[in-house]
Parts: sequence; structure tokens; C-alpha cells
Amino acid sequence: MKTPQSFKKKLLASLIATSLVGVAATLPVTALAASADATLRGNTAPHTQVVIREIATGLTRKTESNGHGVYVLLGLPPGTYTVHAGHGPEQKVKLNVASTVTLNLQTASESKATELAAVKVTAQTINIQDMSTSQVGSYVSLHQIQNMPAASRNFLQFADTVPGMVFSRSANGDTSLQAGGMADSAINVYIDGVSQKNMVLQGGMVGQNASQGNPFPQLAIGEYRVITNNQEAEYGMLSSAAIVASTKSGTNQFKGDAFYSFNSTGMRAATPAENAAGKKTPSTDKDFGFDFGGPIIKNKAHFYIAYEGKKFNTPTVVIPFAPQVYVNQLPASVLSQVGPANLPFLENNWFAKIDYEPTDSDRFVLETHIRNETSISGVGGVNTASAGLNTINFQKTADLAWEHNGYDWFNRLEATWQDAAYQPTPIALGIGNAYTAAINTNYPLNPNQIILQTGNSPLAQQYKGQRGIGIFDHFTYDGLQWHGSHVIKAGFNLQRVTLTAQDAGDSNALLYYKVSPTT
Repeated sequence: MKTPQSFKKKLLASLIATSLVGVAATLPVTALAASADATLRGNTAPHTQVVIREIATGLTRKTESNGHGVYVLLGLPPGTYTVHAGHGPEQKVKLNVASTVTLNLQTASESKATELAAVKVTAQTINIQDMSTSQVGSYVSLHQIQNMPAASRNFLQFADTVPGMVFSRSANGDTSLQAGGMADSAINVYIDGVSQKNMVLQGGMVGQNASQGNPFPQLAIGEYRVITNNQEAEYGMLSSAAIVASTKSGTNQFKGDAFYSFNSTGMRAATPAENAAGKKTPSTDKDFGFDFGGPIIKNKAHFYIAYEGKKFNTPTVVIPFAPQVYVNQLPASVLSQVGPANLPFLENNWFAKIDYEPTDSDRFVLETHIRNETSISGVGGVNTASAGLNTINFQKTADLAWEHNGYDWFNRLEATWQDAAYQPTPIALGIGNAYTAAINTNYPLNPNQIILQTGNSPLAQQYKGQRGIGIFDHFTYDGLQWHGSHVIKAGFNLQRVTLTAQDAGDSNALLYYKVSPTT
């Protein structure tokens, strides 16, 4: 029997300094950070104040163009904004998650007007353009999430629309996401800039391994970007694709949504085993949830909360794998577990967020995510109900971020905490029995073939978890002018995470019995 192994992993110092050079009076291309924030940049008159305002929340940022007329606004949450330079006309721009957009602005003196009689026509040139980078990827919008047909409430399934991405759902409801033909553990998911990497198990994302549940409430996802190739240095702990998602926030209006879907015993056909037994095994299939958000202080502070739940009770059947002459030799207590059975599953998934903008230069964001699920698995076929597993899968996280904007620089300081575990435990503790076929020339069965099993082995009891804290800082400076315009990015990433990998327990034993057929 293996003993629990616990070790500490320190991820120290990830200092990234990137300087990108452009031609004088042109716009340099900015490398995207792991953050879900967006960047707006463009040309206007030199030394002109540029003001941007998010329509839904009132978030306001200011900057000033340099001597070449280049301006940049960094660290903007995804959303729809109005922006103007000086006293010039306002323009509307939509900023996507982890995007860089170019918008050239006019000042009041540059706005051309033509008067015809009593009619005044103002000509306004709008130049909105996505900046291209070496990264290869696509966006999944909120419209797609809300309107595309879906087989589950797992928000990662919409990444299947991106070339090279494959989202799979097994017969028992377990889901996985792969990129470029590589294993699912090669991806990494960032939610509001925070890595969700599973450091112990497969699945890529915490909670995505061998689970019918959803790793994060789909209602809380605003949009995300899938980067399949050429990820830059800020994206760590991956070897295939990066999923960069942004969550919804509260706005200046109170609003929310709710949903409920279900399927029950009376709404499905009976299985062959249920027809033989003359009755259906009770079953349910429910998805439900809500979200709600609004202002705490208009234009300053907002809250948002989302909840999604799943409740399944899937029918299955226990069938001995042997001719009846073998089955007749089994104890009555074992045979009583043959026939229809069910596999219950329950998940509760919460997300909450508070944002506060005390000034035009500062923004604080506090987020927490709590997910708990329990499921019964391993029942069906030759495995009786007492051979099943009760799997507890939980994740708890908390993140506090402070964002500060200068005219030509942006800094994001963030502290995180996480506690997650995947814990399958045998339903019946103690001694279990596996009944196998004895060698008999009249019935050429594999002598190692299990006819029925009750209880489970010590290897069935496991505990795989990660728990720890982290501090991150991302700094961007855009004010360096020397033979052209330059962008400097730097930061550090410090984590202290305890990883636990227990591969067996000491509460179970599995005994094997040879069963001879009746003559």
C-alpha cells in the first residue's frame, strides 16, 4: 500500500521584461498579458487629454497623448465604452477580453462641419481596428454562450468552435477539452487573469478531471479568448492552448437571470433491465441557477453573484458476467444487489464579485469561487452498489486585485488563495469480495474474469489536492520615447502551493474467491 505523499512546490520569480520597438510616429504592438484586460490605443493631437468611460458601470480612465500624438489606455475591463479626445466628439468602442484595439480620435478643431441651410452635418471619421499579434486564437462571445446549442453547462464546450480544439463528453457525462491532439492536461485556463491549472491531476483545469460537473458557473462568464498557438511568456504551465476568460460584473442597473431545466423518470423510456424488473429506477436530471448584480455606489462600486446547480440520478444495472450455473453459487446477499441501480450526482457552484473604483486611477476587485460536488460512480456491470465510489470534488478560491493607472503606465497587484481536492472514497469501508470464475472445461471462461464484486480495494481510496497562496504583479510602461515608441512590461509571480497525492487508503481490503459452476 502506498503512503500519502505531500510536498511543497515553490514557483518563484517570474520576472518578464519585454520591450517592443516601433517606428517613430507609429503604434508599437503590445504583447498580451495573462490578464483578461484590454488595451485601447491610437493617434490624436499631441498632448491632448483622452477620456474613456464604460457605459454600463461608469468606470472612467484618463490619459494624455505624447508628442507624436500617440495615446494608450491600459488595463481596461472588457465592455462597451465611449471615448473622446479633448473637446472632440465621442466615439463608441467595444473592447473584448485580452484584446488590443486601435482607435484614432479627432479633437474639436479637427472635426469637420458643413452647414446647409438650417442643417448642420458633422463628419466624423471612425477608425477601429484590432491589433494583430503572432498569437493565433479566436474569441467566444457572450452572444455565442447564450445562444449556441449546448449539451451541458460547461462554458469550455464553446471552445469547440475554434479550429484545433476538441470538447468531448463521455457516455457518463464526464467532459474534457483538448487542443492540437494533445492531452487535456496540456491546456491552462485563466479566469480574470488567474491561472486555474490543476497541478496534480489531468484535465488541465481544477475540477475538470473525471467530473460530470462544471468547473465554473457558465452564467458568470462574460466572454473568453482561445489562444491555440504562439502564446507569449506571460502564459505559464501549458503546452497547448490557453483559455483567457473574463467574468461578468455588476453595473449601474439591477438585473439578473434564472434558469431551470429537468428530465425525470416519467419523461424517459424504460431500459431493458427495467423492463425485465417490471419497474423503472427513479431518475432525475436537473440544471438550475441564477445570477444577480447591481450598484453599491453608482459609478463607483458594484456587486455580482452567480449560482449554478446540477442534480442527476442516472439509472444503471448490475449484471453478473457468467453463465447462470456460476451465478447460482453466489451468496444470497450478493445476488440481492443484482438488477437496476442508480448513480446520484449533486453540484453547487457559486461565484461572487465586488469591484470598487475610488478614483479615476484606481480599481479594487474582490472575487470568490466555491464549488462542491458529490457523485456516486463505479456501479453497474459486475460492480454492485457496495463496490461504488463516493467522490467528493471541491474548489475554493479568493482573489483580491488592485489596479492603478498612470498616464503612460499600468500596474496590477493581486493576491490569491486556493484550496481544491479530488477525493474518491469507497462507499463500503472494510473487506470486499470479488468473485471470479474457476477453471472448468465445460465453461471456457477467463479464470480472472470477475463475475460480481462487492466492496473495493485499498487503491480506490485517494486524495489529490492543492492548497496555497500567491502574489502577482504585472507592470506596463508605455512612455519611453527613444528612436521610436517602446513598451516595457515586467512583473513577478510568487506562489507557495502544497500538493497532496494519496494513491491508496488503509480502510479497505479486497478478497478474491473462485466460483465453480454447478453440475
